[in-house]
Amino acid sequence: MRQLFPLTLSLSALVVISGCQENPEETEGTEVEFTHIHGLGFTEDGQRAYIPAHDGLRVFENGTWSVVEDDQHDFMGFTMTANGFYSSGHPSMQTDYENPFGLIKSTDGGESIELLALEGEIDFHLMSAGYHSDAIYVINPEPNSSMDELGLHRTLDEGQEWNKGDMTGVSGEVIAIAAHPEEESVIALSTTEGAFLSEDAGDSFEQVLSGSPVPAITFSHSGGELLVAEGTEEETRLKVINTSGESEADIPAPAVKSEDALSYLSQNPQSEDTIMVTTMERDIFYTENGGETWEQLAEEGKSRTTSEGT
Repeated sequence: MRQLFPLTLSLSALVVISGCQENPEETEGTEVEFTHIHGLGFTEDGQRAYIPAHDGLRVFENGTWSVVEDDQHDFMGFTMTANGFYSSGHPSMQTDYENPFGLIKSTDGGESIELLALEGEIDFHLMSAGYHSDAIYVINPEPNSSMDELGLHRTLDEGQEWNKGDMTGVSGEVIAIAAHPEEESVIALSTTEGAFLSEDAGDSFEQVLSGSPVPAITFSHSGGELLVAEGTEEETRLKVINTSGESEADIPAPAVKSEDALSYLSQNPQSEDTIMVTTMERDIFYTENGGETWEQLAEEGKSRTTSEGT
C-alpha cells in the first residue's frame, strides 16, 4: 500500500510510460502476477500500459499481459512521460546499484535505467513528472544531500537542483501528486481531505474538491482537467474536475469491492475515454468508453486476459 505522508510533518519541517520494450516475455495464456502495484501509465502511442509490480514491470498490450525482461527492480514513485519513465525505489539484489535508487529514468521501457541523482540516499514513494514538460515533483520523506527539509520539491533538470514548495492551503495527509503534462509550475495533490491545485510550483494551493479522501489523481492529457478517485472503502467515485474549478462531472466507476479503494488511474494519451485504474488490493480495471463499461484485467494481483485488444 502506498505510504501516506502527514501534512503536519511536512509543514512543521518547512495523486498512467514510453519507450517500446522490444522483447517482453510473452505470457499469453498464462497468469501474470502483481505482487505490488507502485504506479501506472500509458506509452505516448497509446499502445501499452505499464505497471511496476515490486519485481519488475508488467505490460498490457493487445489484451494481454506480459513481463518485461529487465533486472526486476522494485520501482517506486513510478511516473510515465512521453519519452519514457522516471522512478525511484530499490534495485534488484542481483545488480550492483546502490540502494535506494534516488532518482532514475528509462527511455527504453525499462530495459535499461539511467541514474540521475541521490543514489543510495532516498526512496521517493510520491513522485510525478509532467508528461511533456518533464518537470519532476516529489514529496521528500527525509533530509538528504539536496533537500534540507521535508515536503514538496521540484526539479527542472532531472535532479541537479531542487526547489521547495511551501504547500500553503493544503490540509490532510498527502496521498498522491500529479504534475501538469505541459505547465512546469502546475501541480495537484490529493489528500485525506480532498484535492488541491497549485499554479505556482507548490507554494500555494486552492482546494478543488472537498468532503472525502482522494486516493488517486491525475491530469488529463489536454491538461485542462483533473481525473480523481474520490471516496472511502465504502464507496468509490470517479470525477472529472475542470482546473478552473468551475465545473465537475462524474465518470461511472468500476465495481470496486467495498473493503478496497482505488490506488492509481491513468488516461490513454491517444483516447480520452480509455482509462485504466488499479486498487489497493491489486485489482485492475480498464474502459475504452469513458466508464460506460469496465473490464477487469486482474483480480487480487492475478491477471486476466481480455478477448479484445487495446
